[in-house]
Formats: sequence, C-alpha cells, structure tokens
Amino acid sequence: MAESREIDVLIVGGGFSTMPLIRELEADGIAWLMVSPMTPIWQQLEETDALDFDLVSSLQSSVYSFELVEMLKEQLEDFSDGFPTAREFYAIHKKYAARHAANIHHGVVESIDNHADHSLVHLASGETFRARHVVVATAFRRLMNANLKQIKVDASYAGKSVAITSTGDSSNLLIAKLVAHGAKVHLVTNGFIMLDKMFATFSPLDDGPRFVPLDQLECHNFAEVSKWSYRAFIDGGYIHGLIHRRFARIFDRNSLGVRHPKSIRPHSDIRSFFKARAPVENGHIAIKYWPIDVYKLYCEATLEQKIGEGYLINDLPFFLEHGHVKLWDKSAATIDREAMTLSENGETTAFDLIIDGDQEVPNIPEIRLCGDDATGHFTYSARTQFLGVASPRLHNLYTIGYTRPFTGGLNNISEMQCLLVHRMITDPPFRDNIRTTIDQRIADYNATYYASRPEKRTDHLVWYGTFTDEVAKLLGIRPKRSDTPGLLGLMKYYMFPNNVFRFRQHGRYAVDGVGELIEHTARQYHDYKVLALLVIRYPFFELLALGTILLAPVPWWVKIPAAIIHNRLPFTSTLVGKFGLPTRESKAIFNYRKAISFPVLAYPVVAAIVWAAAGMGTAFAFSAGLLGYVYAMVHMGTAMGWNRKFFCDMKSKRSPEMVGFFERYREVFGRVSGNRVSR
Repeated sequence: MAESREIDVLIVGGGFSTMPLIRELEADGIAWLMVSPMTPIWQQLEETDALDFDLVSSLQSSVYSFELVEMLKEQLEDFSDGFPTAREFYAIHKKYAARHAANIHHGVVESIDNHADHSLVHLASGETFRARHVVVATAFRRLMNANLKQIKVDASYAGKSVAITSTGDSSNLLIAKLVAHGAKVHLVTNGFIMLDKMFATFSPLDDGPRFVPLDQLECHNFAEVSKWSYRAFIDGGYIHGLIHRRFARIFDRNSLGVRHPKSIRPHSDIRSFFKARAPVENGHIAIKYWPIDVYKLYCEATLEQKIGEGYLINDLPFFLEHGHVKLWDKSAATIDREAMTLSENGETTAFDLIIDGDQEVPNIPEIRLCGDDATGHFTYSARTQFLGVASPRLHNLYTIGYTRPFTGGLNNISEMQCLLVHRMITDPPFRDNIRTTIDQRIADYNATYYASRPEKRTDHLVWYGTFTDEVAKLLGIRPKRSDTPGLLGLMKYYMFPNNVFRFRQHGRYAVDGVGELIEHTARQYHDYKVLALLVIRYPFFELLALGTILLAPVPWWVKIPAAIIHNRLPFTSTLVGKFGLPTRESKAIFNYRKAISFPVLAYPVVAAIVWAAAGMGTAFAFSAGLLGYVYAMVHMGTAMGWNRKFFCDMKSKRSPEMVGFFERYREVFGRVSGNRVSR
C-alpha cells in the first residue's frame, strides 16, 4: 500500500467557494491543500462559449467581503452594486485559482474514511492523503448544467416549439434565449415564485431612476421590530403565490396568479412560507428575473453592448402574457416522448425538442464512517447538518456550499460557512462545545426555520439574511443595535441587508476597509430613507383599517371577528403591493403619493385628537372616510399608470411601449448572436 501524505487541512473540490476559509488559514499559518480536478461549471461554460448571461444575484451578495473592498479601493465613487456578468464573475474565480495554484493538487477524490482524529482521503489515481481536518465543497450535480453547455440556442430555433420540464433560474435563461430567437416554449411546471431582481426607484432625492437590486430591499433585521409587519412587507411582493386565487380574482385581478393560474405553486407546497417561527421558512424556490420595464431603463441606451455582455430579458411573466411561453400543469399533463407531444385536458400540442431538468443533489464523494462505534456511510441532509457545515456523525469533516439562498447570492452563505469552519478547525473549545450540543442545536434550528411539514428536497434553500445572521451570532460577530447610534444608525441597523460584509467590520473576522464599504453602500441608497418609508407604510395602512373596524358603531362581538378576518386576509398587503413604487420621475406623481402616505402616517395622532374632541362617532366617520379615500386614490393611480407593483407588474408588461421595445430587443439580440457565431 502506498504511503499516505499528511496535511493539516485538506479541501475536497473547493474552488472559489472556499477562498474565505483559505484566506483565514493562511493568516494563521495553517498548512492546507486542495484536491480538485479544477473543472468548475464556469470553466466548462467558458469552453463552450456559454458565459453569455448575467448573474441572478447581485454583486454585493455574490462576491466576498475582501474582494468587494478591493473593488471599492480601485473604483472609488464609481463603485456600485448591480449584477455581474458570468464572464466578470468567472474572472474573479480565475484570479484566486492562479494565486493559490501551488496549493492545488489536481485529482478526483473517490472516497473518504472518517476516523475520530483524522480522515483518509482516497483519490482515483490511487493516492491517499491523511488529514486532521477535511472540508468537502464539491458543489451539486445538476442536469441543467449539461443543458447550458450542450444546447446552443441560435436563429435555427425560430418557429420551433420547445418543451421544458423544469422551472428555475437556469431553465429561465434557456427560455430567454429561445424566445428571443422566435421559438415557442411549452413549460411543464407545478408553479413558481417570480421575483423582480432589479428595481428602478424614483424619488425627489434623485434625478432619474436609481437602480436597486432585490437583496438591498430585504431589510432582514426589521423582523426584530415586528415579524408580522416584516412578513406583510414581503407578502406585498410574493402575493401571486401566497393568497387564495378566489381572493385574488376579486381584489387583484391584474396579478400573475389570476391571469396565469398555472403559475401558482400548489397550496400544500407554499402554505408554510410564513408558518415557521422565523420570518420566512427555509425550503422555497424563487426565480429572479429582469422585468422588462426596468431592463429598458437600465439597458436601452447601450442595448447592443448590454446584450453582448450578457444582459438578457428573461421576463417570464411578460413571455406568458404575450404567448411566447405556455404553461402546462405538471401534475395533469402527459408527455409522449416518442410522438413528441404534450397533452392536458383534451388539448394536445407537438414539440420539436424537449429539455429536461432535475433537482440539484450534493456531489459528495463516498464518506465511510470508521471507528469502534461508527459504521456505514454518510449521506448529506439539510436538516441533519448543523448550519450546513457539521454533522453529528462526522469528526473534523465539514461541508461548504450545499446551503443555498432562494434570493441573494451563494457566496454570502459560503463566506459565513467558511468562517464557521475556520473557527471549528482553530478553536478546540469552541469546536468541543458545538460537538457536545450539536443535536440540540440542529433541533432548535429546524424548529425555528421549518414549519411542521415533511422534509423535501429543497430544504437546503434558505432566506439568506437570516442564515448569515444565525452564523454571525454563533461566531460573536453580529453588530448590536447600540453599535449604530443615532437616527442614521437606527436606519442602518434595521434597513441594511445582512450581506456578509455587514458582519466583518469589527471583531475576530474583521476585514480592513469594510467600514468604508458599508458607508459607501449606505450613501448609494440615501441611507435607506426610501426603503424605510416603504417598510413602515404597511403597519400604518393596517392600523387605519383596523382602527376603522374598531371605531365602527357595531357590537364588539362583530368588531373582533371582523378585525381577525381582516388581519388574516391580505387586504392591506394587496393594497400596499398595488401602491408599490412610482413608475417614473414626475413631480405630480410624487405629490400624489405624498397625498396618500402623509395622511396615513398622521392617522394615529389625528384620529386620537378627533375622538377626544368630537367623540367616537366622528372619529369613525373620519377613519372610514380616510380609508375610502386611500383605496380610491391607490386604484386611481394604478389605473393612471402611476403605480408599479413591487413584483410581477402585469400592467406594465402589457403596455404597447414594452411590446415595441421587446421587438427592437429581439432584432438587436439576433444581430449580436449572429456576430458571436461568426467569430
């Protein structure tokens, strides 16, 4: 038997996902080695000229803290958040791969024997390494990765019908290319949650639109003030999937779910979204897309350049609205692969190509449990892996990268996991404490972040800001409210999203320059004043509605159930969702919105004064009048095109302006794609 080589820390796979861990290990002088074939999906896509898209997650949630600091130093005031292209993102990967090339051993790990004080890592080449600590970071196996590499969508697809049997960000990328080339897509689905990934906000503070990525609007810490209000703020965006369609038909007929009912996920799958103790439950899938109206504002001036860089319209709701994509119910549709037809409820259509997907599965090598009291093999499960990193069944063997966000970027989570693994490796008392309490810690986490439901294969998907917060608390690096004094500090604490660099300003894992990065980001978004106004609207709108019910001249036994029913049904979140954002820069629109917001914000004080001065009957008349005024004004503004819903604004997607722009986009896309092929 060949003699095994010894190493302190051996990283299996790794690549870009473990760079924050490597940075900390090197700072501590700890020897490490990475064993990897170094053929990540990004390299495979580059080799097939398929890096022609932008990320669905923003720069600040996709790039590590220390890299963002370097970008800020280089770009100074020009540094801004946005969405990196795949080429830009992979260039960062290659930079770090070159930097650490001397510590990368090219090879494939076939199996690992995990003992109490070491692990034996066996390679396909016959080599064996003996490591005190092993970190497995081998990403996922996904059929859609192969599709992205192998399927070359070009002008030959014009007029063809393509069936797709999976729904997600990657399949939506293929849909974007197919539709742009003139194909008709038949999407076989059990529904989905669609999220605009970029917003254009207009306010008196700006000249023109300010572009804000989705993760900058998630204000995770506001849930500390009121979990109920936070959920309601979120619900104003996710509304097409989370309210009953009968309610939506009456109060929001213009929603995606009403116009395209097959887009709604089964109630049994999404009813637990707000049922966990945490603000948002783990285990849900969301598709992030460029809404066509925001894309037009962002890209129209340099459309050919933007398309060439990889910024594509992937607005699935727009495609549905105009017949470019047709939905088929996965539970009811029949696929005849031999005849190449799709059938559902008496309707049949033919297709020229079918593209299948699957659910991602951790690509972990065989791990054998060794020792006197350990037998069998390790199988990764999101609900039995503490924070996605440590298993009660494994000794000094950790996993990174198998916990993923359904908004935000994976590297937000990977960086926090890297810091946790580093602490486990370098701090024996900390590690021992985790080990002795790990079963209870896992049980507590599951009780907080999962509702009472069976496990499912998407349980590894998390609301990223609550995940990073959990790890920060465990590591003792979470900022306290007292660390950010004053009004601006208050705004920053509750409105700043829990991107990982928020937790690296001070303490054990501080990164020089993060303070400047935080200040720069806050300035870029006007210290989150606009977001704060959006967030606090809901509780005041709800207070107006509940106040009207409680002041009504009816018996108390009518008021109480009426208030409960109103609270349980999303009347207010529907209204606030419709009020949404202004559609353009306009003094008239800004004044219109003030005419709604200011009276509602002043309502508690004014209603109390009216009640004290003129009695309960007059207070009810005032309250009911204001409520009616608000409902009328919001619906008038929506009809006039002054309001844009946060997510899936179907009104803008039907406008002739957007239809005309998409035809121009198609023309330019075809020209850019043709030039790429000719090269």
